Amino acid sequence: MNKTFPTPNSIVAKHNEGSKKFRKKVRRLNKVVSFLYRLYLLPLFGIGKVLMIIETIGRKTGKRRLNPVLYYTFYTGKITVYMARGRNADWMKNIDATKDSVFKIHKGFKKFKVKKFFIEDDIERYKHLEYFCLNYKSAKQVFGFDKETDMDLLNTEEFRNILNVIEFIQLEIVE
Repeated sequence: MNKTFPTPNSIVAKHNEGSKKFRKKVRRLNKVVSFLYRLYLLPLFGIGKVLMIIETIGRKTGKRRLNPVLYYTFYTGKITVYMARGRNADWMKNIDATKDSVFKIHKGFKKFKVKKFFIEDDIERYKHLEYFCLNYKSAKQVFGFDKETDMDLLNTEEFRNILNVIEFIQLEIVE
């Protein structure tokens, strides 16, 4: 079976192909999601268990920016976010422009100040990717990995290609 990852219809592939139409749709959806989250409707219905808002300050404009992102708690026990656009994500560039990379998140009904840490080690990145694919059903939409049919591809170079496209960051709460 010759399958490439991320698959062409996966979220990661769509983010990285550079389609302006797709990015425009995502931008519109993010505005609606951010609005509903700030009204506490999404956390009220349990969406706060998988979605959080990252609050940054625009590096060029200085305006407050709210970015909804999916988060996971992996085997490390820390909040982990994968970035489909890698370090090219605008919210990541805004975080990098801040002092000490400290920013706010809205997680459920609570707000926290956090600091980001990139997962740099290739072995650790692979462990995170493997854990994500084996433990979350959303891996099929995100990367195109189907746990039922693609288990034999887990240790292949095609599967490891996902690591060339995405980044993982861990968030640590600061007082």
